[in-house]
Amino acid sequence: MILRLGSVVGVAAFCLHALLLWFYAKVVEGTGQFELDILSMNNRNGELLNGQCCDGSRITGDRKCRMDECDTYFKVCLKEYQSRVSAAGPCSFGSGSTAVLGGNVFTLKSSARNGRSRIVLPFSFAWPRSYTLIVEALDANNDTSGGDGQVIEKASHSGMINPSHQWQKLSHNGPIGQFDYQIRVSCDEHYYGFGCNKFCRPRDEFFGHYTCDDNGNKTCLEGWSGRECNTPICRQGCSTEHGHCKEPDDCKCLYGWQGQYCDQCNPHPGCIHGTCVEPWQCLCDTNWGGHLCDKDLNFCPKQPCLPLQQLLPPSCSCVPYSGVNCERG
Repeated sequence: MILRLGSVVGVAAFCLHALLLWFYAKVVEGTGQFELDILSMNNRNGELLNGQCCDGSRITGDRKCRMDECDTYFKVCLKEYQSRVSAAGPCSFGSGSTAVLGGNVFTLKSSARNGRSRIVLPFSFAWPRSYTLIVEALDANNDTSGGDGQVIEKASHSGMINPSHQWQKLSHNGPIGQFDYQIRVSCDEHYYGFGCNKFCRPRDEFFGHYTCDDNGNKTCLEGWSGRECNTPICRQGCSTEHGHCKEPDDCKCLYGWQGQYCDQCNPHPGCIHGTCVEPWQCLCDTNWGGHLCDKDLNFCPKQPCLPLQQLLPPSCSCVPYSGVNCERG
C-alpha cells in the first residue's frame, strides 16, 4: 500500500512539474537555441567507465587496451537547474548526440567541428538563464542492442549563461578520460534579451517604420516618431495646431487654414479688402467697410462739386464752402 501510494505521488509530482514547464513556456514565450561543441577527447587507455576496454581486453602487464580504439561519440541532456544533479527524469530543455568523432585521443579543428561535433537544442520558451547539463562520452562499438553505447565518461554541470555569440569553454577531468567542450545560447532572428523573449522585427510599412538595435529596441527611421514609429514628423515649421501630415516632411492644413505652414487663415469667401485672424472672418482694411469689405469709405456721393472745390471725406463737408454742391463760399 505504501509502495503504491509512493508511486502515485511520484507520478503526480512529475505531471505537476511538466505542467509548470508547459505553463511557463506559454506565458513567457521566447525562441533560441542552446549549442554544445566538442573540442577534444583524451582517453589514452581506451577504457570504459566500468574499467573494461572499449574493444578486446588488455595485454597482461599493460593497462592499455591495444586491440582497437574506442569509437567515441557524445550525448547531451539539458534540463532545468538542479543544485544536486540527477540523471533521472526527462531532459526538459532537450537532448541530442553527435556522430562518431574519433578514437581514444583527438582534437577537432574548427573546420572539422562545424556540424559533426555540434549539438543544437532549439527552445521555444523564455530562456531561464540557469540550467543543468549532462554530457556523456560513449563508445559506439558496444552498442549491440541498437540503443545507446557504453559510457566512457560522464560530466554534469549546473550554471547560468546569457545569450551571446561568444562561446563558454568547459572541461571535464574524469577517472578514465578528459574532454573539452564549449557552450553558448543564442537567440533566433528578431528575438533579443536574456530570455530571448523580446521580439523586434524591422519594418517600413503602415504598422511602423523602424529598425532594431542590439538590445531589440526600436529605432525609428528618419521622419518617423512615436512608440511604434508610425507617427510622421511634419515639415519643420508646420503649425501643430492647424496642420497635420500623413507622410514625413509634409504639411496638410485643417479646414479654414492655408499656406506652406498652415498658419494663415482663410477669410470669408468674397472678402475683398479685408483680412482674418480666425477662419471665415473679414476684417476690413483702413477706409473700407461692409460685410465683404467692398465699400469704399473715401467715396463722396455729393458730386459733382464746382471746379476747384475739394470735398473732405468721409463726411463730404465743403468747408470752407457750403451748399449742396459746395457752390457757396
